[in-house]
Amino acid sequence: MSRSERFWRVAYVLARLALGGVFLAAALPKMWRPDQFADAVNNYKILPYFLVNLAAIALPWVEFLFGIFLIAGIKVRAASLASAMLMAVFLAAIVSAWARGIDISCGCFGTGADGVPISWHEIIRDSVFLALALWVFFKPLPRSQRPVPLIG
Repeated sequence: MSRSERFWRVAYVLARLALGGVFLAAALPKMWRPDQFADAVNNYKILPYFLVNLAAIALPWVEFLFGIFLIAGIKVRAASLASAMLMAVFLAAIVSAWARGIDISCGCFGTGADGVPISWHEIIRDSVFLALALWVFFKPLPRSQRPVPLIG
């Protein structure tokens, strides 16, 4: 394996692990406090009220599964594509709230109780995560260089 191939293999694995770590870090606090996360979801004023609790309960588990799949190397292309789609939804929600002048906390890495209002920081950060997910999806390793999944 050439030096360039080795670099791209390491970069790919690090990107996959970083993205998986981001999803786990985002999911865990929300899983412990779904009631507070429901308030954060409701503050965006996007979902009808009857869907807020469902989203607050389901979303952290979806993020958790994406994180596990990416870290463990299971169905990486599917997990990275699904992660990219989820990041696009998150980004759209943040931009929408910011554009409408709604002064809320993101709720991205927790329940939204941190009180830090949405700003360009969250938009840029989530754009980077979206780009990372798309890169992992579009830059798969050749079959001979793919990591062996940790599970199954």
